[in-house]
Amino acid sequence: MSRRTDSIDVFGATLTRRQFVKTSGILAVGVSLAGPAALRSETSKATVAKNSLDPSLACNWLEIHPDNTVTIRTGKNDFGQGSVYTAYRQIVAEELSMPFEAIATVVTGSTDQTPDGGGSFGFLNDGTPNLRKVAAYTYQALLDIGAAKLGVPKDKLTVNDGVVSGGNKSISYGDLVKGQQLNLTIPVSGDLTSIMGLTVQGNPPLKPVSEYKVIGKSFPSSAIREKVSAKTTWATDVRLPGMLHGRVVHPKTLGSTLIEAGKLDKTKYPNAQVIVKQNLVGVVAPTEWEAIQAAQQVAAETKWTDWKGLPGSAKLYECLRKDSDWASTPVMKSGATKGDTAAALGSAKKKLSATYQVSYMKHAPIGPTMAVGDVRADGMVHIHTHNQNPQELRGEIAKMLGTTIDKVVVHIYPGPGHYGRSNGGNAGAEDEAVILSQAMGKPVRVQWMRADDIQWSTQSPAAFSDVELAVDDQGKFAAFQVDHYMPPMQDDRPVGAVLAGLPTMQAPDVHGDFITSTVNNISDEWLYTQAANVIERGHGTFQVGQKASPIAVGLRDHSMRTPVQFQQNYPRELAISEAAVLAGVDAIEFRINNLKEERAIGVLKALRQASGWDTRPSPGPGARTAGKDAVRGRGVSLMLRDGTYWACACHIAVTPEPGVIKVEKCTLAVDPGVIINPAHLKRQIEGGAMMGISIALLEEVMMDESGITQDDWLSYAILTMADIPELKVELISNPKVGKFGGGSEAANALAAPAIAAAFHDATGKPIRRLPMKPAYVLTVLKA
Repeated sequence: MSRRTDSIDVFGATLTRRQFVKTSGILAVGVSLAGPAALRSETSKATVAKNSLDPSLACNWLEIHPDNTVTIRTGKNDFGQGSVYTAYRQIVAEELSMPFEAIATVVTGSTDQTPDGGGSFGFLNDGTPNLRKVAAYTYQALLDIGAAKLGVPKDKLTVNDGVVSGGNKSISYGDLVKGQQLNLTIPVSGDLTSIMGLTVQGNPPLKPVSEYKVIGKSFPSSAIREKVSAKTTWATDVRLPGMLHGRVVHPKTLGSTLIEAGKLDKTKYPNAQVIVKQNLVGVVAPTEWEAIQAAQQVAAETKWTDWKGLPGSAKLYECLRKDSDWASTPVMKSGATKGDTAAALGSAKKKLSATYQVSYMKHAPIGPTMAVGDVRADGMVHIHTHNQNPQELRGEIAKMLGTTIDKVVVHIYPGPGHYGRSNGGNAGAEDEAVILSQAMGKPVRVQWMRADDIQWSTQSPAAFSDVELAVDDQGKFAAFQVDHYMPPMQDDRPVGAVLAGLPTMQAPDVHGDFITSTVNNISDEWLYTQAANVIERGHGTFQVGQKASPIAVGLRDHSMRTPVQFQQNYPRELAISEAAVLAGVDAIEFRINNLKEERAIGVLKALRQASGWDTRPSPGPGARTAGKDAVRGRGVSLMLRDGTYWACACHIAVTPEPGVIKVEKCTLAVDPGVIINPAHLKRQIEGGAMMGISIALLEEVMMDESGITQDDWLSYAILTMADIPELKVELISNPKVGKFGGGSEAANALAAPAIAAAFHDATGKPIRRLPMKPAYVLTVLKA
């Protein structure tokens, strides 16, 4: 029987307390949805969907248990970043003044077990991820409880390793919660099933950097041991009672409509069935092998219309420039625009005009996309998958089926990373599994074949940038002008629903919201503030082939690691290296001469030291364009992303005949401000750098007029272990910044402009298109 209920205001959050005679308890942190009205101190009551954690009740975000351990919950999933198992545990432990090991349980992703949703990107959210604020609110609430329990003023208490002390008395957090039911309700805003999810509001006091004891140390990820010991249940391991296996026969082209589905040979595949829904053809069977064989037989006999609505690889950039609609979407200017660039260019003696091109790249995970859909007789829908944004996927499936999110639960498991492909909800197989399950009345596991994954998944969009610049006699910018052209980057429509003619969100179009918009905002922050005349413009258009496709597909684009900024930083940084050549100044020195920000200058100086950079103008003294022996060069790049300053130097060897580039050494210097976990950050940077080298040298979507022509890892080449260079990472701890910047993205964007600049240094020839494959390299060398 309860004895007392009361409440305490905790910096805008509310702590309710109910004492019990029994000697067990918990402090659980929930949320109250604070929409615009609530944030204006008006009354607001949010309706909570069923099969969700009730945001107004306990156990949503953080639980402190009587044994002084903590459970945390986050809607973000691990896609190889590891942040939820390292950085998040360290951040919560730090704000609570507990040891790292006390954060014993991390619950991620699944829509019925986590509170906030949002895509698995931007894990540190400009230094204050949701769980940091949650932990800060919780710490203040624990101090309030401790003050009452110990009879000591709150401001006289200290906390160490989860033990509150004051007045020569002490008590652990676990003992504070014994015998009580404690709920802390905090203000939250946002849309649960949107790409950004919910955001914790308010400004609880955060621990000063000077008092950090946990942040700054290298703790191991708690997920690794389970994986290497084969204890992890992967998405591919999921098996449900009565489950069928499915394969989808995708259309012949990216614009084909179905004429007639192939007839299933029941003598060979007696247990298989064909399901047709508009332009979606599926095959299901009790075993996976029968489903694969039956789908191949059906595919061979299925008739589709022909379609030729793509430009083909050879004419891609000509089509983008001449045939795309760049007029309907507003042109965006960056905040760095200043001066009279046209006049400065007109009067300059040393100037450069060039175009830089980035190819389409694939979101191609090593393991193909898969999901289990389970549509039940009571209308409930369960999806088992590996996904970056399960709450948004939940909303998309509800929309597709004409139901509410109450009826949809997404269960998350580890799986192969595909940075960006599913951050808007779906990767490809989830909706198809649900459609087939609904038709069969049983769970259906759909796994894409490798050809499906390369030909029917989204891609990072191609882009081109026109640059005009001028330098003065002092080795500084006289003017810099860039026009970035790119199709949109966020087609979140589930492709199975599109093929089946079921409801989806709209395709990217002209509107103000950055999600699914054709607007091309300037995402690469301008750093060279010494320049007096600057103009940066972003031009947007529609997806290539989408409007011409009878099934509204075409080349579906999506964000991939360092989205938009990759397509904008590559031409900028490469052009700046060419400007250094024009000025006759060393590439690092030229950048420093045009910078004011000390952190940017510092990261370049650290890079120069760590990489063994030889300071001199480019091209190098031994530059040449012919011969069978390698010639060497080095190049540099710089970026600011998510509060972190990055610089990269690549040392390469170019063999002019047959036009092969090999990266021999890649050095990165990184200043994220406060470093949370040095070992973990270093691993993330190393992985990102390898991805960047792969993009720079190899990765390119090839197409004809009907679709993508690649179908495996031979035709769509990626970096191999044999190609990995010497790699060095220089971490710059900068605690005076006072917060931690992002540490995963950006690493993949730096290699391309640095390698291209190194090629110019080695050969004396500028190279301005990605990827730098041997055939293209030979063309450049012979030009």
